[in-house]
Amino acid sequence: MTYRQGQRVEYRDQQNQKQQGEIRQTEGSGAQTRYAVQNEKTMREEKINESQIERELS
Repeated sequence: MTYRQGQRVEYRDQQNQKQQGEIRQTEGSGAQTRYAVQNEKTMREEKINESQIERELS
């Protein structure tokens, strides 16, 4: 699934912990897409792969 800038998602961080954040930027396409997500708890921006995204939040 392709996600867009501004969408809120639940994802797994580098420590495999579930996090929530907003997509700020996308790079690439298809399975190789990388996302810059701003973590809602820490307010830090993290770079993640599409495979780390669990689901879209409303």
